[in-house]
Amino acid sequence: MAPSRLVSTALVVALGLPVTAAAADPVATLDAPVRAPQPLLQGHRYAFVAGGVLAVGGLGLGFFAQGEAKRAQSLSSAREARSTLDRARSASTAANLMYAAAGAAVLYGLVLELLPAEAADTASLTYHF
Repeated sequence: MAPSRLVSTALVVALGLPVTAAAADPVATLDAPVRAPQPLLQGHRYAFVAGGVLAVGGLGLGFFAQGEAKRAQSLSSAREARSTLDRARSASTAANLMYAAAGAAVLYGLVLELLPAEAADTASLTYHF
């Protein structure tokens, strides 16, 4: 046999074996009730995800601000150094705001996590259809 024909035959046999083995097993039926699948993240747990995303964004802006501040020290032109420092200040302000928003989101998620289910659904900011 040619090598390509041998490989294709091996693939057909290898792929066909699990199907024939599964077909030979009797099908087991269960009379247990089926639960509805639970979503991975429930309504108020999105607050933790949002807090994490905001914290990572704040870290990125913080590193950018530090880099711009160090870059401004090495510039010889006063105009370029000033504009670079302004970018660094605005990036650090945005990073601080993102840290505050991340903290607020995580705190909101913690409050909703600790509340009873009915009170958490009432206080949740998610829209229920």
